[in-house]
Amino acid sequence: MTHTPVPTVRFTGVIAFVASCMCGVTTASASEFQSPTAADIALATTPIIDLDFWNISGTTVPDRSGHANDGVGKKGAVGFETNWSPTTTTDAQGNAAVVFNGTQKQRIEIPNRSGSLDVNHYTILVQFTLDASVDTDPLHQRYELMEKAGSFWFNVRQDTTPKLLLRTGGYFNGSAHALTGLQPVPNRTLTWAIATYDGALLKTYIADADGTNLVLDNTRAQTGTVATGATITGIDEDLVVGAKHREGHFVDGSGGEIAEGFFNGTMSRFIVFDTALTQGEISSVISGSVAKPKPGPVRVRFVQNSVVSGGATTTVPHDVAWTRGSCTTGATYNVAVTKDGSSTAVRRVTTLNTRMGLVLGAAYTIAVDCGGTKSSTSLTSTGYQEGAASYTGTWRSTSFVGAWGGAARYTVAGSATATFRCSSCRALAWVADKDSTHGSAKVYVDGALKATVNTQSSATLNRVLVYKIEWAAPGAHTLKIVNVATSGHPRISIDGFLTQR
Repeated sequence: MTHTPVPTVRFTGVIAFVASCMCGVTTASASEFQSPTAADIALATTPIIDLDFWNISGTTVPDRSGHANDGVGKKGAVGFETNWSPTTTTDAQGNAAVVFNGTQKQRIEIPNRSGSLDVNHYTILVQFTLDASVDTDPLHQRYELMEKAGSFWFNVRQDTTPKLLLRTGGYFNGSAHALTGLQPVPNRTLTWAIATYDGALLKTYIADADGTNLVLDNTRAQTGTVATGATITGIDEDLVVGAKHREGHFVDGSGGEIAEGFFNGTMSRFIVFDTALTQGEISSVISGSVAKPKPGPVRVRFVQNSVVSGGATTTVPHDVAWTRGSCTTGATYNVAVTKDGSSTAVRRVTTLNTRMGLVLGAAYTIAVDCGGTKSSTSLTSTGYQEGAASYTGTWRSTSFVGAWGGAARYTVAGSATATFRCSSCRALAWVADKDSTHGSAKVYVDGALKATVNTQSSATLNRVLVYKIEWAAPGAHTLKIVNVATSGHPRISIDGFLTQR
């Protein structure tokens, strides 16, 4: 669609103005950005909200900005709210879009965790398809994109001439002020709408679904500090996507109006920055060309002195680690673990590593992101019992409950060797027992002495990963263990081997 200017519409009086001030802040959710290009604009900031409509889980709508501003689905009138598990459809661009039924008073609420949603300046970007056939706000005629009550808001108005104009505003130094756009939002058409405030100007923009034809819709002078919800309403307000659903407040900040307004249609992206982006930066975001933050390479390693599990399904502790890359300091990282191409589990951490048990023989893909582009690696760890090695010298088999697979081999003979070969691996490990009778062994890798490993322990320990080594890429390698026959505790054991590729 191509947007053509329409005559300026001016409003006088208080009624239309106050109605606009009842809006809440809504944050635009986003699907994956396209791959960066050479002409990317690297933003100096990252969003404080970037809702992930691809990975909604029950009532939880995750935030992939790295700021942990997850939303919760709610529906129903004030005082009668119940949980809502948002459903999605596919929009005109093939992306996931949340379906909002305004008659059910559906919305996504984002708590103001530790003031993370208190802003001085802002940019709100929403990609949506409005269905104006249903009137969800008979009193004030608005479709709410977002509101943080008593703070800032963004909506589409029905009570304008022409209808379906954008309006954004907030409480600035305690007084409510708003800007009404000039160009109608097309009904039932995927569209981008953007609102910004930079401390001097309020602005609205509108663009086509793919980010093209971005135009400045309207602008007006505005100064002042954006109020927090607690300042105006006395409550630390949630940021509400797709609704205004609580008691409103007049221009003087006093209560006195109960008015609800809801969005009706689908929403494909919802993003909020706590700064005002330029038109060029907005274009980069909505056209998908912003270089999103990305962690450094992901590495998965065996954990020295960890214990391999017993039982029918063997799991082995692994350390998953990455560098910060272009992620912000203190970012929250999403670690998605996919097993055998199907089941995926996600954990969130604020560190640069996490430890997890992986099942031997399963194929894993582990992807890490900080709200932007993912870094990932794939691996399969394999276990081999003691019989997979070749032996010289005197070795004996022993069976006991703690042994991996129920049996192990041991020697007390000096210079007795156990040799294990892998045809293609990028990591190797030796699994053994430890107790007071065990001693040291020399470890050779590909013919070179790499370590002398002491397996003595005051406590009896079984299935211990006593030595590991890794390489940058898979290759053929040989691991040779030579018993030192330590005086007084000459025993070493072989309970198995691990490889990774």
